[in-house]
Parts: sequence; C-alpha cells; structure tokens
Amino acid sequence: MTLQIKAYFFNAALDYLPYYRNFTIYVDKKTTIKEILPRIKAEAFQFAYPAERLHFRVNGLVLDGDQTVKEVTDRLGTTLQIDPISAYRSTHGLEINDTDFETSFALLAPYASAEDRAYYETLYPLHYASETFGYNNRYIGDAILLLAARMIEGGNPHKTEILDAVASHHEGLWECEYENNLFHAQAHAQTIEGLKSMAKGAPDSYRPLFARRYKAAEITSLEGRAVAFYAGSDEMSQGIIESTLEQIERKGAKAVRFDKACRLAGQTLVKTHPKMAYLKMGSMLLDALDSGADTLVVSSEEDAVLFQRSIGYCEKVTQRDIPLTILSRGKLMGISGQAA
Repeated sequence: MTLQIKAYFFNAALDYLPYYRNFTIYVDKKTTIKEILPRIKAEAFQFAYPAERLHFRVNGLVLDGDQTVKEVTDRLGTTLQIDPISAYRSTHGLEINDTDFETSFALLAPYASAEDRAYYETLYPLHYASETFGYNNRYIGDAILLLAARMIEGGNPHKTEILDAVASHHEGLWECEYENNLFHAQAHAQTIEGLKSMAKGAPDSYRPLFARRYKAAEITSLEGRAVAFYAGSDEMSQGIIESTLEQIERKGAKAVRFDKACRLAGQTLVKTHPKMAYLKMGSMLLDALDSGADTLVVSSEEDAVLFQRSIGYCEKVTQRDIPLTILSRGKLMGISGQAA
C-alpha cells in the first residue's frame, strides 16, 4: 500500500515556526502506524518522536500508534497528516513538554489515592485530545475532570474540595464541551455534564453590548450560492452529510465542505459559559465562511435559531464580521431546485 504522509517538523531550539514535509511510503497493511515514524526519520533526520508516552495525531485524531495501517486507512484514507499530540506544546517534532498534565493532577493530588493516580495516568492521551485546548491552551484538560467525577463517585470524603478545585479554576470545568478526538472513541459527555450539575460557580453571563442582530432573508433559490452544511455532531452519519450536499448541488448551488461541519459549536455552553460558547460558535461559522460559503444550512432548527440569535455576539468575540445566511435543513427542503 502507498501512503502519502505529511509530517510535522519543529525544533524549539532552532526553528521559529513549525513546518511540514511530504513523504511517499510503501507499507504492508499489517504494519503499525508507529512503525512508519522511524522510516520518516530515516529520510529526514530532523524528525523526532518520543521513546516513551508515544501518542500523536493522525488527521487530527489521537492514537498510540499500535493501530495497523489497514485500520487507519480504512477510516482516514491513504493521505495522512502526522502531528504531535499537542502542537502548542511541541518541543521537537512529536515530542512535547507535558508538564501541564502534572500541573492539572496537582489540583486533586491532596485528595487522591495511589489508585486515583494510576487511573489518571491512563487518561494521558485523552487529556491532550481535549477539544477545548483548541480555544484555550491554558485549559486544565478533560482527564482531570474525569478523575474528579470518578473520585466523587467512589465516595471520596472531599467532594466539596474536589468540585471546587476543578470548577473554580478559571480554565476549568465550565469551559468543557466534551467531544471525542481519540481514534478509538470514548464517550464521556454525560460524566462531564453530571459533574457540572454538582458544581457551583458557573461564570457570569456574557452579552456584549451593541452586537448586531441577524436579519433573516427570504430565500427562494440557491442558484449561484456557495452553501455549506453543518451537521452538529460527529455522531451524525457521513451518509446524511453527503446526501444533504447532493441536495444542495441539485438546487443549483455549489456545495462547500469545511472542517468543523461535524463538531459541536458551543450549544451546551450557552447557559453556563456563554463567552466560550460564542467563541466556539464563531469559529465554526468562520470556518464555513473562510472555506468559501456564503450560506450555511444547519441540521436542526434549534441550532439554526441559536446561531442566528448569537451571530452578533460571535462577531464580537472573534472580532470579525460573519456575513453568512443561515437556514435550517428543513428550510432547505422547501427551496425549489434548478429550473428544467
């Protein structure tokens, strides 16, 4: 099998910015992904990866490299981008400064047992897979929140102190909108929401003054428009996304794909951490806009209304105009197609 690899390079001692190099690698399907790393290094000695705690990203998903080429390519295709588990914390290629993992554990260390510590160690890849790091690199990570929930569930007598440690931290519990970024999915959203229901001290409401209101336009045709589709969750089947894009094209529009089409966009944070909600929402809307869309079709009516009502706040938080027409998938169905 032939793989087209785009690999991450950076040396904090020598480089000002990271860069990528392309490689064509021929492998057997039974080869593990981590066995590709020394082959890249054989061609480019500047490439580096850790000997211990080997975790990295392939096309944005966190894995440990024990996955076979077949397992990875069946899901992601044969064009792969290899990045450190945290580009922000990279020191040399895939090697990172992971002191933040220990700093987060220190929040609960006074109340933790040896068993708690051992469990936390198993959450190392999940910590760096935290979606919130994409919006705040000072976030404490999802792993410490799962540890907190486990300690409380196990009857730890310091429940109040544990909740206070993770919920009162400025970059803590209230910033979390859990999404899975692991190659092997782990669903922890209910655990995080359960922790929030026990905690106190959600941030004050955030409503910027003088934010513009969305002006709904009557859309009777998509002819000549560039239209993206927001599915709303990575649980949405790819088939529905593809069928909706096909419908968009049949209605005379150009279908636009964008990276955040299947990501949450702050919906669960609007009431508890609106500033983070508008940052995530705005980032999603801008991703569609910057990918070439002038119109965004939204899977659910509820999300479409939320984005319309929040677009002015999103512009304030992101400090950019977002001139998108937003309509629900239901409204899309009512728009006539191309003339015969």
